[in-house]
Amino acid sequence: MDRPRPRPIAGATALLGVLSLVTAVLYFVTIPEDPPGDGFAAGLVGLFVILCLIVGVLALVEAGLLFLVTRRWDPAERPRRLLTAGAVAGGLSVLLLVVPMLVARVFEVFVPSPVAYGTGLGLLLVPIGIVCSGLGAIIQLVDAVRTDARA
Repeated sequence: MDRPRPRPIAGATALLGVLSLVTAVLYFVTIPEDPPGDGFAAGLVGLFVILCLIVGVLALVEAGLLFLVTRRWDPAERPRRLLTAGAVAGGLSVLLLVVPMLVARVFEVFVPSPVAYGTGLGLLLVPIGIVCSGLGAIIQLVDAVRTDARA
């Protein structure tokens, strides 16, 4: 079985993280200073901006962890798989949560998520990516400390 290459996965996840941050900026500049009515729509757009920022930053962190750990060490199978799964989950969360919002903004047309439950699945992938990336980094650090202690 071919091993997935972590650097292209990290690069794709980082690009999706940047795309999420760009989407946050695009939505942020559309929030009026004095929204008409009760401001519900402006508040909703503000929530979209926060969501895009959080998802984008987490995707960048997961991509960075994968890249740095694989560049610094030659991780064992388990931490490498966990880090890769975390980066993939981060990238997929951006695809399911942010890309439909970006397409809706740029082309002024609503495009539903690729999956009927895309938003829910995207929100579920965010903590999965955090846990996988965190565990992979911790396991790699423990392995590295054990290896250094033996030497």
